[in-house]
Amino acid sequence: MRELGAYDDILAHTAEPGRPNIRGFRYVFGAEGHREIFTMPLTPAEYGASVHRTAFLDALTAHVDPACVHLGKRCVYVAAGPGARHTLRFADGSSAQADVVLLANGMKCAQRGLVTGAPPGAAVSFGDTLCYRGLVTREGAAARGVDTSFWSYPMVCLGHGKHIVIYPIQKGAVINIAAFTATYDVPIGHPSTKHDAALPSLEVVDTAELLAAFADYGSNIRAVLGCIAKPNRWRINTVYPHLPTYARGRVALLGDAAHAMLPHLYAGAGQGIEDAYLLAQLLSHAQTTPANVEDVLKVYDELRRPRSQRVWDESTEAGKIRDGCGPSGFTIEGIRKDLTGALDYVNSYKLGEDVLQAELMLKQRGVYA
Repeated sequence: MRELGAYDDILAHTAEPGRPNIRGFRYVFGAEGHREIFTMPLTPAEYGASVHRTAFLDALTAHVDPACVHLGKRCVYVAAGPGARHTLRFADGSSAQADVVLLANGMKCAQRGLVTGAPPGAAVSFGDTLCYRGLVTREGAAARGVDTSFWSYPMVCLGHGKHIVIYPIQKGAVINIAAFTATYDVPIGHPSTKHDAALPSLEVVDTAELLAAFADYGSNIRAVLGCIAKPNRWRINTVYPHLPTYARGRVALLGDAAHAMLPHLYAGAGQGIEDAYLLAQLLSHAQTTPANVEDVLKVYDELRRPRSQRVWDESTEAGKIRDGCGPSGFTIEGIRKDLTGALDYVNSYKLGEDVLQAELMLKQRGVYA
């Protein structure tokens, strides 16, 4: 974010403007009494701040030339044209041409088959997980007599086959709630978990459904959940089995189109940003040309695919641990053991080293001088 010039703009929207909020996530049991398990230690390098997605995107787009942005477009067709250029056609009847096509249009990417050779839906599986989401204002909760003293730090409330993530946004005036329920009797990727396009990904449900799903949780947590007037219930779908490649020819996948994952390491969006950063560095490199760009995209695939797919695997495992299905058991000691170091691979990664490695690989292959 510093290299993009957006770091200070993002910090301005955090719970503690002007400096990173580095409080670690506090893990507690969801049952009455909320016995504390541990607080996951985090450093500024590992965790910057909690910020609303809209504010984060606004901070980024402020650094993009508006002339390069075309909103309200839905790509319906991509075809190779003369001179290896691609033609993109959009639902509104317009079209465009490009030397390189980057498919960053999410898990439902209709053009994924250009890279994988398979039907788009073949790559999508239900993640065995539902997520109830909602925002609660501090003012509104206090007016209903709800204890808001815990809002100054992020918290994860664990249960059997369920957990709730709570963290402050909008400078602490609002908390974001994500309440997960999951089943683990059928693994993701099993034929019975294949994505059913007829099922809505998002539905607005009654608060009563949310409260029923967490009937075994403590009264204070349930009081907070009761403040969500119309919870959104999401079916969390994923890209799985893992794709065999993220690039073919002059077309590449990134973000959720390549590796949509469960959100239990808070890393899905971050992986998309890592994809974009490496692609930006390589495509803007002085030695990248239309003649060698396919080789450049191959290196992008070789570096980003193993990294993002490992994060996918570890995020899935983190959800199991939170939901009482970890390898060391659903005890304070077992959870501490399983979650200690869970974020190490995500947060200790040096993306700049990938850029250097990519340049080295391209030089060794004779693509770069």
